[in-house]
Amino acid sequence: MTFAPSSDRVSQLLQEAIAARSLMPGDRVGTEAELARDLGASRPAVREAVRMLVRANLLRAARGPGGGVFVARSPDHGLARTVSDAIADMLATGTTSMTELIEVRELLEVPLAGLAARYAATETIASLWRSVEEAERGYDNEGVQRETDIRFHRAIAEASGNRVAWALSAWSAEVLQPRLKDVIAPAIVEAVAREQHREIVAAIEARKPALAERAMRAHLRYLTDLLETVGAPVRGASSPALGREPAA
Repeated sequence: MTFAPSSDRVSQLLQEAIAARSLMPGDRVGTEAELARDLGASRPAVREAVRMLVRANLLRAARGPGGGVFVARSPDHGLARTVSDAIADMLATGTTSMTELIEVRELLEVPLAGLAARYAATETIASLWRSVEEAERGYDNEGVQRETDIRFHRAIAEASGNRVAWALSAWSAEVLQPRLKDVIAPAIVEAVAREQHREIVAAIEARKPALAERAMRAHLRYLTDLLETVGAPVRGASSPALGREPAA
């Protein structure tokens, strides 16, 4: 007896089919009926698989004429979207804090800087220098400082050549950096941050991973110090342990 694939298996088959057909975001995958026929699956299994992939930010479904199932994002961008949404929700509900997020950011971005020093293409390094130079030219424009800062850190993550690591760190530019800038605005010395960016790029250009990691760590710890300067809550010995309720 032949059994129709489960929704989990259909989800896997759908992703394999998208990769095999080299479909890009916006491309049509098919209707539920077409997918059920092509995959040898039941309509309910296809419907549930599509829902799963919609929740994972990989597909979108549209009804009506011209509707059907479409690619929403590539797997790495879907993962990045899912992680960003989850962290934004945690920050909004107080489940995490900017201090914790900076700690995670250090765990991710320090080794990414080292990978960038190994693998960054020449044009990527040129782009990093442009970000630094644009920030220096617009030293008195807060919008320029924010935009170039986000672009700088995104470029380093992309330069690492590791798509999974990039996806897991993309939330930093979207969720953390704008909020962090708002909090530390009274204390940050942008010239110091720009010089730290310059040191990071110089280490990447020199192909010195250890130096790039050290420069990135110093930069991120400078931001943590600024949180303390403005009186934002920081983790310390009195902070409750992960998963443990604070004493009543």
